Formats: sequence, structure tokens, C-alpha cells
Amino acid sequence: MSNQSFKFKLLLIIASVSLTACSHLQTQSNAATQVQQIPHFESYSAAIIEPKLVRSSIVIEKQLNDRQGVPMPPGEESVKIVAGTQPIIITAPHSVRPFRNGKYRFSDGGATAAYAIALAELVGAHVIYANYENGTDPNYQDDNEFKRELAGLIEQVNPVLVLDIHGSNPMRSYDLDIGTMNGDSLLGQAGLVTDLIDTLAKEGIFNISYNRFSASKQQTIAKFASKRGVPTLQLEVNATYLMPSEGHIEAQRYAILLQAFSRYISNTVLSKQGE
Repeated sequence: MSNQSFKFKLLLIIASVSLTACSHLQTQSNAATQVQQIPHFESYSAAIIEPKLVRSSIVIEKQLNDRQGVPMPPGEESVKIVAGTQPIIITAPHSVRPFRNGKYRFSDGGATAAYAIALAELVGAHVIYANYENGTDPNYQDDNEFKRELAGLIEQVNPVLVLDIHGSNPMRSYDLDIGTMNGDSLLGQAGLVTDLIDTLAKEGIFNISYNRFSASKQQTIAKFASKRGVPTLQLEVNATYLMPSEGHIEAQRYAILLQAFSRYISNTVLSKQGE
């Protein structure tokens, strides 16, 4: 290539970069004008989670965590239902240790049930959770008390959505994995996932995995509920969002997740149901 040809091409590149820069500056100028016209702070909503709600969750978390290996006392129930007012069901089947293939496995933590109860308090949902170990795994097999109670609750409530809450290893690379049986458990309502991801992003939760744990295998809650005509999301939540008693940052992450899902249910799921 001759020097003259090289200089000509270099001039073209410089001119192109200059035009791009000018365009970018103009865009920034226009954006700045818009910000001046509409105060930026107006795009934010006031926080809705109070410390007392997190503190009450810590109490429930500890109660359930302390039940590892503890026989169920007389008069107690291995499965608990907390009635709500809205057609939403939140499940926490592994809040105590499940029994699978001849042995008890690790639980997802008592905070999965504590979270379900706190979220239900905010949005009026119904909750069903494992209260004591009873030699079954509700997310692995169907012939157990949890599934029988869930079937009755579905028939009674006629829910528009089931959220199945699980805790995931803190070493996982995601904040949340959304399992939908590779789309089948949505029953055609793909917007349930896109709306959830949008809501989570507004709350600063961006690291989303999709169907790493799809809920397609075994006799999962997602499979059970969707067969009964209810769209279901299996939510594998990184444990760092489900350990409020561990300290300040964990408690805050717990509150952030509560706020995100309460807004998702109230502002998206239930509001669209009324349209």
C-alpha cells in the first residue's frame, strides 16, 4: 500500500470516529435535557420492607433449622398451610430435611419457609411448607402428605401462579435459577418469566439462570401443579439471599429479594389478572 493510500484510509477512519463521537455527545446532551425536564428520582419507589419483617423471618428460620433429626411432637403437623387472600400459592417443600432414596438429605434451610411466609404477608398469598421431617420428599415423589395438601389447596384456591421456593448452594454462579420444565410449566404464559426478570433487574438482581434446574425430572412441585392447570415457577435461590440471621449483608439481600417478589406479584401477576 502506498503512503498516500494509507493516509487517505487513516483520514477516513479518523473522520468516522469523529462523527461517532459527535453523535454520542449529541445523544448525551439530549438525555441530559430530558433528565432536567423529568427529575431522575421520580423513577424510584420507596422501599417497602421493614426490619421487623426480617426479624420475624429469622425466628422462623431458626425454629425450622433446629428441627433437624427431631421427631414430630404429638399434636403437631408435618405440613403447614398458611391461608391467604389472593390466588397465589407459595411452596417451601425442603424447609426441613427431605427423605430420598433411603436417607435424609440436606434441607434448603428454614429460611425458605420463612421467606414464603413473609412474602405471603406482603401480598396475601397462600403458603404450604414442610414443618417437620416425615420420611418423604415432596419434590421427588407424589405419594405424600405435602402433595395431598397441595392438591386440596389448588382445588380450593384456583391459583393463577405457584412459586416453588428452594435454596441453592452459595457457590452457584447465579442469584436465581428459574425452572420451568423448559417452558412447559408456564402453560403458554412466557410473560411470567420476562416480567420476573424485569422486576428483579429493577431491584438490582441481574445474575439470572434459566432452567439449570428445570424441574423436569422426578415428581416435582412444578410438574404436579402444572398438570393441574397452574403455571408454576421453580425458584432456586442462591443461599446468600436466604440466610437473614447470618449478618447485615445477608439480611439486606433477604429484604431485597422480598421486595422484588412482592412487587412482581402485586404489580405484575395480580394486576394483569384483573385486566
